Amino acid sequence: KLVLADCNNLTGASGISVIAVGDTVTPRNIGTLTLRDLKCFKRPSIKVDLTATITVNAALAVDTVITFRVFRRCGTDPEIEIQSFDVSFGLALIAGATIPVAFSICDHDFCAADCCTYRVTVEATAAVAVASAINVNQGTISAIVSDIC
Repeated sequence: KLVLADCNNLTGASGISVIAVGDTVTPRNIGTLTLRDLKCFKRPSIKVDLTATITVNAALAVDTVITFRVFRRCGTDPEIEIQSFDVSFGLALIAGATIPVAFSICDHDFCAADCCTYRVTVEATAAVAVASAINVNQGTISAIVSDIC
């Protein structure tokens, strides 16, 4: 069985603003991971893991939603979003709070390119905008690739 593993520390993002629902959201990049030498795999299965810490800089309303998006670009193909994860707390948060997040995805819809890059973004929305409300960092993006027999 053929297996490949790789990881990167998140570059993270500081001073992420909460955008009012309905306004234009500009996602912030927090990390990328490029997997190389994939041509040896016939039917790969890729498990992508992300861990991060959200640090709250300003009070957040109960309706705040932080969205992580995972994109994939294989070779020269266009980049596509393959998964998104919403983090909401169900209660208001005060400045200084820290929240660990972790999620995994399995990517079986794979292209035949030799390399594939995964990119993760973050954005935050609520009914009322809050400038420089959160930081997202102190984490990793990692992947394990194996062949499906």
